Amino acid sequence: MNSFNPSAWARLFTPTRREFLRSSAAVAATTLVLPATARRAGAFAYEPYPRDDDLETVVTSCAHNCGSRHMLVAHKKGDVIVRLSTDNGSYQGDAYGTDTEEKPQLRACLRGRSYRSRLYSPERLLYPMKRVGRRGEGKFKRISWDQALTEIAERMVYLRDKYGPQALLDQSYAGASYGVLHKSDQIEGLLGRFLGMFGCRTSSWSVPSYQATTFSSRMTFGTIEDGNEDDAYAHSRLMIMWGWNPAYTFHGGNTFYYLRMAKQRGCKFVLVDPQYTDSAAAYDAWWIPIKPNTDAAMMAGMAHHIWANG
Repeated sequence: MNSFNPSAWARLFTPTRREFLRSSAAVAATTLVLPATARRAGAFAYEPYPRDDDLETVVTSCAHNCGSRHMLVAHKKGDVIVRLSTDNGSYQGDAYGTDTEEKPQLRACLRGRSYRSRLYSPERLLYPMKRVGRRGEGKFKRISWDQALTEIAERMVYLRDKYGPQALLDQSYAGASYGVLHKSDQIEGLLGRFLGMFGCRTSSWSVPSYQATTFSSRMTFGTIEDGNEDDAYAHSRLMIMWGWNPAYTFHGGNTFYYLRMAKQRGCKFVLVDPQYTDSAAAYDAWWIPIKPNTDAAMMAGMAHHIWANG
């Protein structure tokens, strides 16, 4: 077996001073023979970043579906949003900013603050696309709004007349399911009301990430009950973050603020998640690296232990 000599390998990839000068001269000579009309690379020819004095500030709220509507501050130049920031306390009238239990800041989470990337994403659909290939092939063509609305209306009438209105599925929507057009858990959106007037439809319990909670709440209480207010976090002694990373996504207003108060008051945190998160690091949580798709089995085991051991 040949022996491995690190020094010999290092010499292969470490040029001497003379070799370095020789290669540099060759590169310079190659540059000189390039035609003067060669196109200059424009990959880094960005427009200078505008100063804050050049931007208009618009205070708005987040459109994602956590329900809390945290503050987003759009800094725009003309009709283009240059960046997004969030609450710093100064928008409540205090020039130096406030952040107290009585008057906490309405800070948006990282998902909300990244909304600009979603707004200007090259994958965002700006016009109707009709599938022209088989399902799953990913072949679509652009059609007009009139054609899209006409074909959808004709298909809806056909399905209702042939199979009944229950054949139409009003499925929940990803991204921002609590909007005016879409539905929430308690209030029907415009689309749901329209389909109700159309005859009827088959609907889901809730948004995909909330269906189990909605179903169990209705079966238990007869209605939808979310539990305590977010300020109850501040008085907790044990917090189990089951697949939840509040540093990335909040659940209601000022969640992160109340969690910080709970930590300062001695609350213990447990993270059940395949990944170690920023929240676990911030709260010094006991990390249980559960295997993916084993949540139900772990919950059943915990329930059995509690039932068997009182």
